[in-house]
Amino acid sequence: MPGQQISFTIGNMENTKPKKSVLETIGNISILVGLAVFAVPALAVFGIDGPQQVMIKTFGAFGEPGILLAVFMVCAVLTMLLGTVNRILPLLAGFGTGIVLFAGAFDIPYLGAIRTALFRFPPFSQSGPALFSGALAIVTGLFMARSENIKPLPSLLGPSIPPIILLLVLTAWSPFTYNEVSRNMDASTFERAMRSISTTLGKTYVNPEVERAVRQVVEEKDKTLQEKEQALKELSARLERTEADKKALERSLKDSAQLTKELEAAKQALKDLEGRIEKDNAPVKGGRYDLAVQPTNPIVRDFAVKIASAAPGPWDDPQGSKVPNAAGAKQLVLIHGAISSNWKYVSDPAVSWTDYTSPASRTMALGLAGDCDDYATVMASCIIAVGGRARIIHGFRGNQGHAWAEVWLGRGFSADRILQTVASYSGRSSASLAVSRDTGTDDRWLVLDWELGRYSFSANTVTLAWMSN
Repeated sequence: MPGQQISFTIGNMENTKPKKSVLETIGNISILVGLAVFAVPALAVFGIDGPQQVMIKTFGAFGEPGILLAVFMVCAVLTMLLGTVNRILPLLAGFGTGIVLFAGAFDIPYLGAIRTALFRFPPFSQSGPALFSGALAIVTGLFMARSENIKPLPSLLGPSIPPIILLLVLTAWSPFTYNEVSRNMDASTFERAMRSISTTLGKTYVNPEVERAVRQVVEEKDKTLQEKEQALKELSARLERTEADKKALERSLKDSAQLTKELEAAKQALKDLEGRIEKDNAPVKGGRYDLAVQPTNPIVRDFAVKIASAAPGPWDDPQGSKVPNAAGAKQLVLIHGAISSNWKYVSDPAVSWTDYTSPASRTMALGLAGDCDDYATVMASCIIAVGGRARIIHGFRGNQGHAWAEVWLGRGFSADRILQTVASYSGRSSASLAVSRDTGTDDRWLVLDWELGRYSFSANTVTLAWMSN
């Protein structure tokens, strides 16, 4: 009886199959769905982009290669959580290896450090090798996890070693035919796909020119990784400044129509003045800005007031402080724009600008024509004419020289605040505007060269040529 009882029990155990739950069945099927979805971008890497085009046409942004790859990962996770799993070690090894391989070639959120570390190696410079080897690691880990008798060492090496070998083989063989669709996965799969979805859902999309610029940097074959990273950092910095200036630029564009009218009026006023050169406005010796700067001359004053009237109000508050307020900041932007956009450069007769300076009213009567010291003279005259404080700087490099005007912004926090206001009106960032600072007094001076807030001449020696009170 005991023997019969044992034999009967063993027989029942051998012939009884445990029933799988519905969730377990769903988990086991999920990986098959994931592989079917994975086949679409996999074919695209070989240049067979028909299925990919159909997916994009049918599902829009949700058919992008990056999203399909994400769907494959989700299906793999469902299989791991719900499917038949008897050994955890191959599962962890497969997912760990797969994620590292994917992260080496694609910008996966929160895994940027892996991308940075592996991008320099050839196997991760293209999407194809990492795409297939990463998928192999995950699938191998899932199927090995179903086994009940696998030993620890094969459990660890099985999902890791073959994918790495496949990565190296595919890199050396390079059987892929990259096209426009498959390139969309290179170095920007997840980021690009998620941005596309944001567009579909009505979010703001980055200018396509930006994407092309990034693509050009990433695909540059003659650059090292460090050079590419530096180029991308510089591009990111420019984009950040652009985003910061976007609202300011929009505000300045609203004023563009009015500014255009004012500039046209200024041109007409200059035409009316041509030929009306006063006898006492003869040219003066170079550097005699005390004679050339003429803020009270009716011609200069009328011109400056006409331009500044587009932003009515006192230059400073309290008046007499000469520290520009919001109205003053806009007036200086308008004055600089009117002069710089209408200026016609002509050298002095003696070539050296230090030998000859035209008084501001004479330069205006001639139609805003002259060289750099004449330009600085007119600029300083107009700033002072509406209530500001200005100075003229000489810069030298070897036997070359340049002159430019600067406007006083005040000191400390108030100067920083005014600089931000000027930046907002000019459509620039405050960090991009060149400002010189006097070490003894902490006075801040905004450069009014040919371009607002930007030096056009790299000087080795700089001297103060003249300054108003």
